[in-house]
Amino acid sequence: MIFCQRCKKANPGDVDYCLECGAFLMVISRPHSAAGFEANDSIEEHLLERISALESALTRANDRFEQLLDLAQQQATGSFYDHMMLEALTEVLTEMRTVNPDELEQRWRNRVARHYEETAERERLDERCDQIIAAYRGVDREEFIDLVEEGTLLITEGRTRRGLRMLEQALALDERNAELSFTVGEYYFHLGKQLEAAIHLRRALDEQANHFGARLLLGLLSGDEGEAESAKIHLQLALTLDEHSFAAHYGLGRLLAREGNLSEALSHLKRALSLNPTPEMYYLVGRAHWEQGSTDKALKHLQKAIRLDPRFDAAQYSLGFIYWQSNRTSEALEHFRAAYEINPQDSDYRVAIEAHAGDELPRPPALGWSSIFPRRKSKVAETRFVELLWRDLNAFSISPAPIRKAPRK
Repeated sequence: MIFCQRCKKANPGDVDYCLECGAFLMVISRPHSAAGFEANDSIEEHLLERISALESALTRANDRFEQLLDLAQQQATGSFYDHMMLEALTEVLTEMRTVNPDELEQRWRNRVARHYEETAERERLDERCDQIIAAYRGVDREEFIDLVEEGTLLITEGRTRRGLRMLEQALALDERNAELSFTVGEYYFHLGKQLEAAIHLRRALDEQANHFGARLLLGLLSGDEGEAESAKIHLQLALTLDEHSFAAHYGLGRLLAREGNLSEALSHLKRALSLNPTPEMYYLVGRAHWEQGSTDKALKHLQKAIRLDPRFDAAQYSLGFIYWQSNRTSEALEHFRAAYEINPQDSDYRVAIEAHAGDELPRPPALGWSSIFPRRKSKVAETRFVELLWRDLNAFSISPAPIRKAPRK
């Protein structure tokens, strides 16, 4: 039996609506021990109301889920037909030699990746905006909030310089806001404005000495300015705050390599390699091993770099150079030719493919710091390493919480 929660009428167990008042029957049923249960027995009204509300909510959720499932199926079907149409269009254009299918696919992937990056940056900059507002310690709170929100909105829309001016106005209202100082400094850093970036990053550190992001970027700025000691101090402190930072290990490793401290440099470069196993990192670790005299380890890492990216000309040449020094001339020439085909503008590669056994060849460029800003001209091969670092910095720049606590001792 099922008893109506409204009129308490007993109903058969196979009906959905009360035979007396027509109400939708809920889940209250007559227990076996209640043979004398009467309709006017006391039942907790609030319990019945809760059961009714829960069942209604469950019904609505189920209906909503079915609607969402139908919508997902419709979108999947639409996407399938759109995909088939695009494939047919690409096939026709390829047959007419109007487009290159590989280039088309690469551009499509780049657009998708850029869209996701922009979406993620907007979301995370919104979180950064909330952190800045939460740290406000002034009296003109409404004006401060308006400036911060407008400034971050302009940055997400691509009007970075105008957005920074708004954020600097907000900073004038709360000069001790470490998160706002860091955000302004960070975006100046990405614009290549080193002086402005350094000023704001130092202001952030003055207020919060354990600010990981400010330490990292100041370390990289100092390294780019040739201030090796200052760079090492900042990067080492950054690693005490986040030992898993690829950029800090990478930057410190290259600074130490430039000074000839290969053992310590290798420890950081290997750590960076484990965090980001790219062809560039295998190359750097291999080169460090070679300069340290460990030829076998160098060969292993350089070969890995080429397997991951056969068009890595610097790795091809370095591997060929090691073979050349080991009198493995045919293998060396094979890699020299590969490097030259990839980058025929490099004069070292041209010299190498025309060399004879026993000739002295140009050594691969020494390990050391690569300028992360375009104001200095660098070799084409070095641009790969600059891009590698910038990819990591771009991922870091949109992280919602750059402040890390130092580990407890």
